[in-house]
Amino acid sequence: MSEETNTKMKLEILSTLSGVFRQDEREYDDENEMDWGDVPMEGADLAAYEEAIKRKMLEYDGGVPCDLCQYYSRNEQIREKIESAIVSVKCEEGVLYGCTTLTVKEPLSEAELEEFSDYLTGQYSDGWGEGFEQQDIPVDGGDLNVSFWRYSDFQIQIRPVTQGGQEQKKKLSRPEMQLLGHDGNIFSIMGDARQLLVRNGQRNEADEMIERVKESGSYYRALGIISEYVETELSSPRQEGKEKTKKTARGECR
Repeated sequence: MSEETNTKMKLEILSTLSGVFRQDEREYDDENEMDWGDVPMEGADLAAYEEAIKRKMLEYDGGVPCDLCQYYSRNEQIREKIESAIVSVKCEEGVLYGCTTLTVKEPLSEAELEEFSDYLTGQYSDGWGEGFEQQDIPVDGGDLNVSFWRYSDFQIQIRPVTQGGQEQKKKLSRPEMQLLGHDGNIFSIMGDARQLLVRNGQRNEADEMIERVKESGSYYRALGIISEYVETELSSPRQEGKEKTKKTARGECR
């Protein structure tokens, strides 16, 4: 039982939120029509209403957090790997995001993550999210409606859930990959590094790394660039980095 629990991991799928604030008619100023109307809101505006939104979500889902995995039936292999997909909201650096937390029993491939993210996008736009968007959330001065999806500028980010602490945050910024055991094919190494970064919610860093590697002009320089993005035997922050650099690259990797 405990062994099975230890194999599980959690992933957060963060997405952009938007909303509309509707002023209470009692607050309407007859002499100033500009005070009346729908006020569009973004994630930074919605952060102040995090607790009110969470309360409405529980109320909407019958008092228990909604598990979007219960409606998923596209791919049986993916369904067997995911234990739950709990939808909520999360505030980071003053911005409120939609947040679905996946508990997975087995690692998901990049393609599987993309497929499940596509399913979540559909739930946000036409399924669960469509219904929740119509829920009036009472706040000071009026009502708020929150949308987990929008036509333009909708973004989604996938990353592992950390337990806090400086060391774990460092791992999130640079996942680990061992060069020993690769066949020496730089494209294979680059592909594995890219997959790690994408799974770590760092797709932009993955694209940047690939562009830099393509322009490197040297196998060893390419290894050095990859080691800036993922933690390898050549990465400088490691205490043994200099020694392993000499052994692996014969002093040629900079």
